[in-house]
Amino acid sequence: MKKILLIPFLFFSLAAMGACSADEKTSDPETPDQPAGNSNILVAYFSATGNTQRVAERIAALTGADVYRIEAADPYAADPYDDSDRVQREAYGDLRPGVANLPVAETIARYDTIFVGSPCWWHQPAMVVCTFLEAYDLSGKTIVPFFTYGATTYLNESMQKIYRLTPESKHIPATLPEDLDPDDITTPGRPDDAGIDMPGSAGGVESWLKRIGI
Repeated sequence: MKKILLIPFLFFSLAAMGACSADEKTSDPETPDQPAGNSNILVAYFSATGNTQRVAERIAALTGADVYRIEAADPYAADPYDDSDRVQREAYGDLRPGVANLPVAETIARYDTIFVGSPCWWHQPAMVVCTFLEAYDLSGKTIVPFFTYGATTYLNESMQKIYRLTPESKHIPATLPEDLDPDDITTPGRPDDAGIDMPGSAGGVESWLKRIGI
């Protein structure tokens, strides 16, 4: 499979640190440690540097969703480039790092629609997001992935990962472009991202929600 390495507003070659999302640092998370359970929509996200957080909070503000920030049990470095070896090992090994603040199953069961947000790290969602998804029965729920990124490749692979982890869920979009080489998880550069729509930044969320019918 072709993997995603998306870096907001900058991207480097794989050889040069290639997989951590980098944007301006953010202050301590404003979003709650646990979802409130006041809505039937949840925005669950992991954010290393703040970009994904801003998109997630904008989605929540526009939809009335509850919002929940996934925290790694073993926190990543403040600058994710400093954890590049760890991130690559987790992504290429399909590992499942622990989540420090997993909600109880009954809380997640209340939601009908779950937005799932992540930076793209070594061509994949942050693996801690995969840990979150695999902790619950999401059958019949609508899953809407969103990724913060600056490059124009690797997006399909991250989306495919989320869809494979939630096979009994509904998805927006309902289908994805064909993954041109699903057996190769490390080689960059396959042009199969065309047609995948993302908000890009917090400022693009409102129009993106309209385009996907929410």
